[in-house]
Amino acid sequence: MRPRLSDLHEEPREWHRRGLRHPDEIASLVHTRLLENVPADPTYRDFFSTE
Repeated sequence: MRPRLSDLHEEPREWHRRGLRHPDEIASLVHTRLLENVPADPTYRDFFSTE
């Protein structure tokens, strides 16, 4: 049985397989940047994983 696309969207492992971060991870990065004194401009590593 093939998994549904909506199920795959919920699985961080599927995002990582394609070299991307899961939306929840990006939301966490944004939240951290807003609360801490970090540069305002995002970097490449904020959106793409090297796993």
